[in-house]
Amino acid sequence: MTIPTDVSSRPVVDEATANAYRAFLRDGGLAPALDPYYADQTVRFELRDGDVLVSPGDLLVGPAPCGALISSSSANARVDVCGIEVSEAEAIARAIDGRRSLREVRAASNVSDAAWTVFVARCFGVAVFAPSAIAFLEARVPVSEIVRFPGSPYEVVRTYWENMGAVRERLEASAGASGDWARFLSLLRELHALSLVGEDGRSFYRPASPIVAKNAAAPGELLLEPSLTEETPRGTRFVSGPRVNATLIGGEHYHTLLSERVSDPGALDAARSIEWAGLEWGRIVTARADADEAAAPWFCPPRPLEPEHFGALARSFSLALQAVARGDRDGALSNAAAVHWAFVRLHPFRFANQCIAMSLVNHVLRRSHGSGIPHLVLDHLALRLTGAAYERAFRRAAQAWMLEEPSALRRLVELISRKRRAFALLEVLRATRSLEEARSAIERHPGDAALLCL
Repeated sequence: MTIPTDVSSRPVVDEATANAYRAFLRDGGLAPALDPYYADQTVRFELRDGDVLVSPGDLLVGPAPCGALISSSSANARVDVCGIEVSEAEAIARAIDGRRSLREVRAASNVSDAAWTVFVARCFGVAVFAPSAIAFLEARVPVSEIVRFPGSPYEVVRTYWENMGAVRERLEASAGASGDWARFLSLLRELHALSLVGEDGRSFYRPASPIVAKNAAAPGELLLEPSLTEETPRGTRFVSGPRVNATLIGGEHYHTLLSERVSDPGALDAARSIEWAGLEWGRIVTARADADEAAAPWFCPPRPLEPEHFGALARSFSLALQAVARGDRDGALSNAAAVHWAFVRLHPFRFANQCIAMSLVNHVLRRSHGSGIPHLVLDHLALRLTGAAYERAFRRAAQAWMLEEPSALRRLVELISRKRRAFALLEVLRATRSLEEARSAIERHPGDAALLCL
């Protein structure tokens, strides 16, 4: 039995909002993250006229070959601002007194539009900040819970952060524990719409997925199309439908070691199909579409979407919250892992699946353990591992990345430190020439290996 049309096609947002969002995607929208897996330290946070600007007390302005040099020892900043006079940079710096808004600083500095534009573009998020705006959003949802790997909060697209705050608040307000598939699906579609267009239907966010522009979809719209492949003398050909990148993020040695530690020897198979609760939950194929340069590993989500799929997902979420209510932290972890694994493999929406999946997970973990976790590459692990093996990996990730620290700043600093350690070990693993050498590397760094679920 497939999902009834009146449930799957019922609009979540009005037609005008849906059309405006599709146009936003087709027109390019806000720039997505340049690298969704490894933080590139690009400032993406959007300044607004009412934001109060703050600069470090030791901010210095001096000459540079192309314009002005802006530096601060306390902020570890040294920025060449080309195309601006030193006097103009000094005027802007003087106007930033920690009380004036962006609009007021612009007026008080009285510099040319060109000078103002290059100063803000080069210095904001590096030597000039908007801490009140960041603090407001952090109070709604911690930045470390809405990104793959923690970094500067100024690396996060503002509309995305705002919308994920709305998602959290909607989950907080929902009963949430119902195991009814139709009600749960309705909630998921609403959360998806919130993540893309916000509470007012105008806070548009463009996900990092490369398919968003050519496959513009309405917020809350289910992805019902099946993945079609065929066998040919040259191998498996991808014909049409959804496919998710299943490349071994982090390298083959990393995934081989991980599959050993979670007892799933088939995790690296070139072709694999997994069933759970009497249903198919997607398959790995190594295939190539006609326009592809070479065959690659892809995940094809299960289709058709059936009420039983969402029923299994709803039951796991309900069981997780029931475990929270009775103080069963272990049960909460186990069922949170099942929620994430099932949601990622179900891939119910064309894009923005991971942010909703992790919102559900962190909704549980905040209650059971006092803290959520970053997204990491958990979704990629879920595409390859069995449910039981994924639970083992998820538990390791939660234990390594959960941090019950009341100070948002100290929490973020510690998580960034953990990210750097994890990345450093991952690069070591990438460079190893044999599996034995990789095993030796993680034995030398057990604490950092834990951050990679090893």
